[in-house]
Amino acid sequence: GKAGDLPRLVEALQAQSLRPHEIILVDSSPQPMDNPPPGTRLVRNPVDVALSWDYNLGAKAATGDYVLNMQQDCVPEDRTALERMFHQLTGVPGRVSVVALVTLPEENFRRYNFWGQVLMARWVGRIRQGISGKFDLHRADVYLGIGGYDTDRFHFAGEDMDLFLRLSERGEVLVSDVAVLHHHSQNRPVSCRDVVRKHFQLAESFGALFRKWGFTLGRIPYAGHWTHHLAKFLYPVVLLVPVFPLPALVVLFIGANLANLETLRLRHWKTFVLLPWVNVLLVLAGLAATVRGLLTGRQRYSVNK
Repeated sequence: GKAGDLPRLVEALQAQSLRPHEIILVDSSPQPMDNPPPGTRLVRNPVDVALSWDYNLGAKAATGDYVLNMQQDCVPEDRTALERMFHQLTGVPGRVSVVALVTLPEENFRRYNFWGQVLMARWVGRIRQGISGKFDLHRADVYLGIGGYDTDRFHFAGEDMDLFLRLSERGEVLVSDVAVLHHHSQNRPVSCRDVVRKHFQLAESFGALFRKWGFTLGRIPYAGHWTHHLAKFLYPVVLLVPVFPLPALVVLFIGANLANLETLRLRHWKTFVLLPWVNVLLVLAGLAATVRGLLTGRQRYSVNK
């Protein structure tokens, strides 16, 4: 997020009906924070790699029985959100984590340029993602007992899905009816190239996840969003193009655009002139990235660094 997001988050946490007994800020930025907001404790992470490193370091520094992971550009939807999730976690034996729905506010979405909206269109609404790192409440002993996020295999994508499945081996991970608002900002105009690169990053994580978990991935709540995953079923169609060119290309073109169905609501000439062909390119980029992740068993590509 942006530096201005932090006071808003701290204020929202301190206003919760069930307040956290400590708020730990993990800072791995090249220019460390000098004056953390009142009521917070600063932990500096000398390794600036990805968020998962910060989450793990913060959990080790925490002193409570429960760990709440958040990003600084997120805010719980109301002042009772944490209390409701806490009761959902502690009220059922064997439950190890409770995670929030994620929603991108419409006002944030409208501020993006066209390609920025293409990138984020599927996140508008209350999305049942599973673990997201945006408002996830874990039993500290279980989270630390499995080593937290797997920072060896997953650097910039896929770590949330992997953590969901590893925690699920220890107990139930509940997707709550509570939502967290993700005030995602795009610090610079997003280009078509950025969309392709981000898609490559996510697809590489799918390859690495599939190598580790196989069809167990279907248990992840996020797997229920069919348009988010339709492109994966088009990979075999790409291989059929040399054998059955015309029917394979027709299926590929239609399927690629169904896979980005959420973007059809964008009222822009690029939606109908450029986007249909870019969607096909995304399938091809996704296939290449998935193969790479499948072969290496690792997610390494990043648009963030």
